[in-house]
Amino acid sequence: MEVRIRGRGIRLTDETRAHAVGRVNRAAKFFDRLSDVDVNVGRVNSHDSDHRFRAEMSARAAGQVVRATGEGDTVSRSIDAASEHFERRLRRLSQKLLDRRRQRPRPEGHAVGRRGRSDRPDDRQTSISRVRRSVGKPMTPEEAAIVMEERGETVLLFSNVETGELNVIHRSKDGRLELIEPA
Repeated sequence: MEVRIRGRGIRLTDETRAHAVGRVNRAAKFFDRLSDVDVNVGRVNSHDSDHRFRAEMSARAAGQVVRATGEGDTVSRSIDAASEHFERRLRRLSQKLLDRRRQRPRPEGHAVGRRGRSDRPDDRQTSISRVRRSVGKPMTPEEAAIVMEERGETVLLFSNVETGELNVIHRSKDGRLELIEPA
């Protein structure tokens, strides 16, 4: 990771550059795949005070641009404020990516903490996989049975042309087709 530091309208000392690099490295520990970081430091044109400084930090991380700013009455305080904001943004992005990874279903055989399969009902794990398919055109229960057989499925949700409601047709364990209608 490269840290590029620029001063706009001010001259940066070696101490200031070292301080900025240290603060960026401290913030980067929350996100290891961080690309190059740009740090821009400059004066704030303010009618309140002539001695306000603003630091901006930006980097690309996980396909997104993470940008943070901070102000202070000295250059180092503005860098500190920006790095704290940058650190919070990186922590939040990292947590968001972890949460997204945890919600993604794992392929069969890659489950963490998985026990061996058993015929006892207590040991069987229940898993629900979500599949989204459109209901399609309205059809009669007989047409739905034909479509279900063609697709090789055991359950089919369809819009009943006779009632206008959603119905389910499924094959029971004994091989019969059953139609489930709302009450």
